[in-house]
Amino acid sequence: MRMGVALSNLLARMHLWYPAAVVLAQTPLRDLDRHSIGRLSYALMLSHRMKPGSVHALFRRIVEDNGERSPELTLELAEMATRIEEPALADDFLEDAEKNATGAGNTFVADTAHKLRTLSAALQDGSLQTHIRSEVQTIATSNDGSPTVLVPLSGGYLSLFDLWVQQVQKHIGSRIVVLAMDDAALQISKTYDNIHVVDCRGFFAWNEGKLHPKTRGVLWLVRTLYLRALVAAGHSVMVLDLDAIPVGDVLPLLASLPDADVIAQLDHSIPMDVDRALGFVLCCGFMLWRPTVAAQTLLDRFVTATQVERDDQLALNHLLVTDGVVEKTNGANAMRFGSAGVQFACPDPSLVSRSLQTGSVVRHFHQQGQSIDDLRKALSI
Repeated sequence: MRMGVALSNLLARMHLWYPAAVVLAQTPLRDLDRHSIGRLSYALMLSHRMKPGSVHALFRRIVEDNGERSPELTLELAEMATRIEEPALADDFLEDAEKNATGAGNTFVADTAHKLRTLSAALQDGSLQTHIRSEVQTIATSNDGSPTVLVPLSGGYLSLFDLWVQQVQKHIGSRIVVLAMDDAALQISKTYDNIHVVDCRGFFAWNEGKLHPKTRGVLWLVRTLYLRALVAAGHSVMVLDLDAIPVGDVLPLLASLPDADVIAQLDHSIPMDVDRALGFVLCCGFMLWRPTVAAQTLLDRFVTATQVERDDQLALNHLLVTDGVVEKTNGANAMRFGSAGVQFACPDPSLVSRSLQTGSVVRHFHQQGQSIDDLRKALSI
């Protein structure tokens, strides 16, 4: 098994996605670790775009070889079915997972499967998209040039949220839309002025403060759906993660890139296959989408891709590979390029960084258990 896992990892690094999936499929899912199951799902998704017939046949074999499986592994099969664009089959697996988890007394998995089934139905009949469009109509667009800032929030990040709000209101503006993922986030968000709170609790499964991994991917889909609806309603929307803290005025940076439909942080993280192909990736933790026709057209495709990939950063960057990158230039304050008629700009890392210590406008960092006081000192705020 270890040799197979190592071989699949090597094949994936070479972008040989179908062989990587075939190798991993030789091992029962119950004997694979979480990372290997994730790699199998990812390899199936990417190879499906090149040889869908072979991938569907391989997936049928995986299902047959894993007839006796836990509800948790059935959830994995549901995600794989989603990623190879078999939504009806994914729904069948979710129904099985919910039924078997309920019978086994595993309420966490049963709740997860139920919420995923509910989401799937709402997406397929269009009721979720209609609800989101209706809610967005209640949010007034800006007349002062500042963007609407979109952020998800759960109860484990309330202290960081308070720091984030202070810095956003100081350096960007007070137009904030919070996607509240749990009870604590919903209640605390309502204590702030000038914040529009969206109740998103029904999408997520929690157990003692722990979010089920299969509903974590739902977050990126829901965020993308709200992003599209806001841009379609005329908003200029900034997507800003809680660990992306403004430390300088953001509006002059945005104004310096007036021709960009999309402004996004330059990164070299996931998806690594895109970084190897293009030499960079776009980070979805800092993005500005302007309400242009080009941006709205891309957003429609972005939402569709995120429904399949269940990760907005994977989806957006894979679209770049599919569409190609043209006229890439490096200026004093940003890298610029075009893709499928959309003009992109990536602020220089000296302005928007991936570090807690550098970046004169926004510092987007990895949290490592720092206290809020430690963060304030590091950010010099």
